[in-house]
Amino acid sequence: MRLMSLATAVAAVILSGCAASPEQISCLQPNRRVEVEMSGIKLKPPPKNKPKAKPGRQSLVLKAIVQGDGAWDHGQAVLKADGKKELDKVVNLANKGTKRDPRPTKIGSVVITGHIDATEFDAGLKDLDEQRAKAVMEYLVSKGIDQKIIFWQGNDAKNPMPVTKFCEG
Repeated sequence: MRLMSLATAVAAVILSGCAASPEQISCLQPNRRVEVEMSGIKLKPPPKNKPKAKPGRQSLVLKAIVQGDGAWDHGQAVLKADGKKELDKVVNLANKGTKRDPRPTKIGSVVITGHIDATEFDAGLKDLDEQRAKAVMEYLVSKGIDQKIIFWQGNDAKNPMPVTKFCEG
């Protein structure tokens, strides 16, 4: 039902020949996103009463979502300041841990998935999801993450993110 309503709304805009207004584009901004998932391990020190024991391992997954107007301009793949802040948080968490657990995480893989909103897809910007994912990858490499463990992808140009917020008025 919801998909039918969305399809009807999109068809009405396309058939009317009207371009999306800045307000409508702003309303879709959460759908311009790149998801980052870092998988790694933290080494647990061996028990103090067993000095010859090997350290244990704790698997860990860190996630970040870089989205919206603070991270991306509509139709652009240039990472903005708010997006960099989100990525810095997850990189710092991997490198320094937390106050409760200050052990660093040894990152084994990073998966980056880019998404576009429906208006960007309709405007023919079908490679923009991949360009955004690549921009995030380049930023993470600049922060010291090994490029050999980073995998990036667009979420298929035929499958843009669905609208999750509607404009009022």
